[in-house]
Amino acid sequence: MSPSDSDKRSSHKNLRHGDVDAAASMRFVILLCLVVVVASQFRGRGRQPFRGFPPRQSFRSGGFGRPRSQGFRGGGGADGTFGGSEYHYSWLHGASSLTGDGARNYCRGLGGGWAAVGISSGDEYNFLKSAISSQKYIWTGGSGLNRNWRWDNGEPFRFTDWSHTGGNRRPQPDNREGNEACLAILNNFYRDGIKYHDVACYHEKPTICERKGGAGK
Repeated sequence: MSPSDSDKRSSHKNLRHGDVDAAASMRFVILLCLVVVVASQFRGRGRQPFRGFPPRQSFRSGGFGRPRSQGFRGGGGADGTFGGSEYHYSWLHGASSLTGDGARNYCRGLGGGWAAVGISSGDEYNFLKSAISSQKYIWTGGSGLNRNWRWDNGEPFRFTDWSHTGGNRRPQPDNREGNEACLAILNNFYRDGIKYHDVACYHEKPTICERKGGAGK
């Protein structure tokens, strides 16, 4: 082998080693630049000043706590009038799932003399039947057990229209569940027309509130 050939080979090896070293150096420089960039970003953020805890939400604001589906309003609008009384239909105001006790509390909570409806005559009853024709049932202001009933608004409990049937196919009131102390009007629920039924108060229904003589106007 001639010296010139040996020199050429040696020169090629040196070039290859040089290329490898240059590539490694370039990778190192790129990696170093990335580290510097990332570090500068973290330093740029720094510590954020403490701005205090987020404001507490009040239970009254509706942010936390139980839903206000049975919320009590400070005033109630009249949805119908008859014979010197005004009537408020809870389902028109977003209250369709009230217990029997909740219905009475809802009406009182309207203020201005509102109370759960009491029925004093056949004419008033016919008016109310037309009002609830779109509902399956409503709570009234009637409460009691068996034959001892009263109206929440203090009216005498004289006019009645008890159904001849119910869940056990017995005339109403029958206290079928043993605690049926609230009076509901059911709309043909047992194919019996619109009639009085004694119902356990835990069931949920809309209600009608009544205000005598436009009290609170």
